[in-house]
Amino acid sequence: MSDQLIPQSVLLNNLSTIKSIADAVRGTFGPKGLDVMMIDQYGDFTITNDGVQILSLIETSHPAAKILIDAAKTQEEQVGDGTTTVTLLTEALLSEAVKQVEKGVPIPKLIEGIKVALKKTEEDLKEISIPIQDLNDSKLASVALISGRGEKELVELILQAAKTIGCEKLKNPNFKFAKTIISKSQTESQLIKGIILNKSRLNSSMPFELKAAKVLVIDDALAPEDLPQEAIGTEKGFAQFQQIQANFLQGIKKIIDLGVKLVLVDSNIHPYAEELFVEAGIIAVQRIASSEIQRAIQYTGAKPISRRGLNLAEADLKNHLGFIDSVKEDVSLGVIRLENSKLEGMTTLIISAATESAATEKQRIGSDIASSIQAALRGGVVAGGGAVELALAARLELFKKEQIDSLSFNSYGIDSLIEALKKPIAQISLNAGLNPLEKVAQVISAGQKALQTGSIHEAISLGINYENGEIVSMIDSGIIDPTLVKIAALRTACEVTIQILKVSVIIKSKQI
Repeated sequence: MSDQLIPQSVLLNNLSTIKSIADAVRGTFGPKGLDVMMIDQYGDFTITNDGVQILSLIETSHPAAKILIDAAKTQEEQVGDGTTTVTLLTEALLSEAVKQVEKGVPIPKLIEGIKVALKKTEEDLKEISIPIQDLNDSKLASVALISGRGEKELVELILQAAKTIGCEKLKNPNFKFAKTIISKSQTESQLIKGIILNKSRLNSSMPFELKAAKVLVIDDALAPEDLPQEAIGTEKGFAQFQQIQANFLQGIKKIIDLGVKLVLVDSNIHPYAEELFVEAGIIAVQRIASSEIQRAIQYTGAKPISRRGLNLAEADLKNHLGFIDSVKEDVSLGVIRLENSKLEGMTTLIISAATESAATEKQRIGSDIASSIQAALRGGVVAGGGAVELALAARLELFKKEQIDSLSFNSYGIDSLIEALKKPIAQISLNAGLNPLEKVAQVISAGQKALQTGSIHEAISLGINYENGEIVSMIDSGIIDPTLVKIAALRTACEVTIQILKVSVIIKSKQI
């Protein structure tokens, strides 16, 4: 029990760690944010201002840091943006919560208050959210441009791809628009009405192009099942080995007899199967990424099977086949193109880049743009630039005053979130070279005046023009963010803060 921290020390220790993580990204926040240089043990470096990339490269063994980093990554996977916001909100919220604990506020009551505040804030966000009418809505282009860091040409390409896919598919949470975008060096940008596999043919002697192809997808290795070496050494084991080999050969012959022309395999393909496929004029592709396999299944209508599925009768195996009108290898790009499926609305956007490093950066930005477009279509938009958070803080203040008699200790949790919600606009102002205290006060004052004159729409969108420091409407200025990103960021920040507040003791466990 010697390596143990007591409650007060635990909170301060965890807060210190969260602050250090926030310090790594706070300077990148907003339109005037700067880059961070990440250097590894070999001296290789990465320069970026992308929050999730910075967090993923941070080396840390501290549990609290890992909780925050994992939560931020989850945020990125779910809505494609908001990782820096999550980090700064978490640090601000935890800082305020620790101050309340030091004043004697019980942690359970503090947590209850944070939950009450979160629920109210989520309700307010949904209430003030502005829906996106269609893919021609100008607000959608504004969202994409903000997410794409002003890359107008890239935004136009991705909006074109979105229009090809259509609103209905983009609003489906199971469809990931960002997965349809790739970047390649030394090529032209192009929109493919179909999908690509980021692989080449298994064998260059296979056809590089086929029409009207039956498709088989194997989510396993296309190879005989393994037997322990010691088993093969016995008479019974050797007989079993021969039977497995015979069954495998029979399965390959079934594939050929059914007229399959495209075989997609999750893992490796046995050399014997490769040889027979070459003779039969079949295109085979191995070791395909699971996300690409899933898109191919959806696009071709194939039903995946394991290698044991080849033991099915031909009539049953036939039911697992899909179909594609055109399959060919694009040798210049090193990819397989599947096009002209009966399923519409599947596209792939290839973004051109001069170098491999530029391609990586463009794909990251392109994914952010695609995610923001999809999130905006699904959940609408709100004022960006820290404006909506400040408006939510004002609404929470009003809510607290109205409910003060019934809140008791819970009000301190609400206070914590109110102060945390002021952090984004303050940090963006600081990064822009403005006085954060002065600017926050000016926006609050302007919002109160707008409310007094009945301009509720204006009050919830007021923020700062970070070029000249003037107070303006963020929505009218085209500075807007997807509502779903804001909701996810708030929820994640509160959940991480609550999880850390609940930790009362840290004990080093023994090695097992």
